Amino acid sequence: MPLLNTKSRILKKFITSTKQKIAFLSMLDPYKIGNWSGTLYYIVEILKRNYSIEWIGKEIVDSSRQFHFKGDFFPEYYAPVFGRILSERINRYIYDIIIVRDYFFGAYLTVNIPVIYIGDSTFRLFKKNMKVPSSRFEAMADNLEEKMIERADHIIFSSEWAKENAVYDYNCPSDKIHVVEFGANIPAPSDYKISIQTDTCNLVFIGKNWKKKGGDKVFMAYRKLKSKGLQCTLTIIGSTPQEPYDEIEDVAVIPFLDKSKPEHLKRLCNILKEAHFLVLPTEFDAFGIVFCEASAYGVPSIAANVGGVSQPVKEGKNGFLLPPNATAEDYADKIKSVFSDKDGYIKLRKSSRREYETRLNWEVWGERVNKILEETVVNYKKCDNKTICQCNNATTCNLLSDNNISIGRQSKEQPLIDKEEFYVPVYVINLKERIERRKHIEEQFHGKPEFELTWVEAVEHPIGAVGLWQSMVKAVQMAEDNEDDIMIICEDDHTFTSAYSKTYLWANMIQANEQGSELLSGGIGGFGAAVPVATNRYWVDWFWSTQFMVIFKPLFQKILDYDFKDTDTADGVLSILAKDKMVLYPFISIQKDFGYSDVTRSNNDVSGLVNHLFQQSDYRLRTIHHVAHKFRQEKNDK
Repeated sequence: MPLLNTKSRILKKFITSTKQKIAFLSMLDPYKIGNWSGTLYYIVEILKRNYSIEWIGKEIVDSSRQFHFKGDFFPEYYAPVFGRILSERINRYIYDIIIVRDYFFGAYLTVNIPVIYIGDSTFRLFKKNMKVPSSRFEAMADNLEEKMIERADHIIFSSEWAKENAVYDYNCPSDKIHVVEFGANIPAPSDYKISIQTDTCNLVFIGKNWKKKGGDKVFMAYRKLKSKGLQCTLTIIGSTPQEPYDEIEDVAVIPFLDKSKPEHLKRLCNILKEAHFLVLPTEFDAFGIVFCEASAYGVPSIAANVGGVSQPVKEGKNGFLLPPNATAEDYADKIKSVFSDKDGYIKLRKSSRREYETRLNWEVWGERVNKILEETVVNYKKCDNKTICQCNNATTCNLLSDNNISIGRQSKEQPLIDKEEFYVPVYVINLKERIERRKHIEEQFHGKPEFELTWVEAVEHPIGAVGLWQSMVKAVQMAEDNEDDIMIICEDDHTFTSAYSKTYLWANMIQANEQGSELLSGGIGGFGAAVPVATNRYWVDWFWSTQFMVIFKPLFQKILDYDFKDTDTADGVLSILAKDKMVLYPFISIQKDFGYSDVTRSNNDVSGLVNHLFQQSDYRLRTIHHVAHKFRQEKNDK
């Protein structure tokens, strides 16, 4: 009994000390300090103190990019696919909470754990202020933002400006949004003292886009200050003036500083230590991390009152805000006025530092966000009204059903993904005399612009299996010549089932590729052993039936190199050649029984044999599917 008690105490201690797990959804790597000006890095670093963080995103986007055949790549096009992939992954493993950075990752999530959306703006605000032209992409992106805001359990914005617009533009409940300012993405001395000479006024401009950040206006303001008799310097970081500056005294230009490099970071910090004002007449800024960084060194900011800038820069506390149409003369006058009042200026520097210490640092952000996350998880566990995946043996899991997916704002009849942007090359094998089969395939692919058909004239051979293999080799060679990275080999007896959807197929193609599969079948008439590797995808040790197969690039050369024997069968050889062959379940493809077969002549001897074999395979996989789902669900419920 004492031993049991000891074990129980140890187990309890282990459970209570284990960090809760966050799935962090972001296209950009949060461990690279240069991404999003370092904001992602600092968010993850501060969250790691209390949570176990798993970053998810890059591999999914990379796979989609690999399969994108035409047009510019925008991850927004693949949002429904991402939703399926991520939902399946998150529901398969144990997470306590999801943090979404990119709306295209979270818009279609179907999970039973809380979702937190973090950002500094909305797409509609971004479009308005960055003057994004209206287009089909704009409509799609706006729709995704709307879905993301609606899907999120809580939203954390960096400014009241973003919050107010989300409430107004997307009808988001105000109490769903929390405003928590970001922090400085540079180290700041913990015991920083205000001790700087004030004879010369050192101005600093930091911005990658010279024009949009107001570089011209800063340059003119500097010249006007000099003409007014004020001794001053100007340091430009991140861009280069569009007018000559080499001969201008006291102007230093540093076109690029990489904060991930210690020597660059040290140089930036040293510049801020000596600076008197950060001057940034920007045309637009959703927040402005640079204002936090200036405050960390007690540097007041003189900035344009646009976007979310009024959140980090508080009038008279750590700087001053001028109207968007303020002139260079206005900036020069404000700088001279504030700097001339020596006592007032020193007070402003001290106040700027206090703004950093009390709100514009990541420690404060972490404390506030951690409280939000803790309350969210606790309240979520108390709630019985959760969306949980339920399995429907007739089609596919509700989690992955088309009821939860709609591409575009209007309807599936008006998709935002069209043939020019999203398609898979399909090589259809057909004997030229089998006109009825060609007509059948044309009907199957009608209205499916996600496929581009190439007809492959089948090779005739006395041995049907040899002819089929030679036809497949012919198709693969055509794919090689076309520089395809992926192909579908389709026989002319292929028939789509009701389970088919573009998103269902595409999501599983991406996932199968990530898992190292070389062949993904749309449906099989026979197999040996099957193991579930995803909600709707199964590894098989061998299979037969080749009417619809996704073939990945690594398998191309194996097919081309294989010395096919008269005693071989195409599906038997592919079962040997293909690494980690998989099949979708529910099937999206079965064979149509035309009453005859040009390849497997024995099938002609028994009427309805093909249908029977597919039904038998369907029954076997359905049984495995439901058993796997049952125990997965029980695990999740625990």
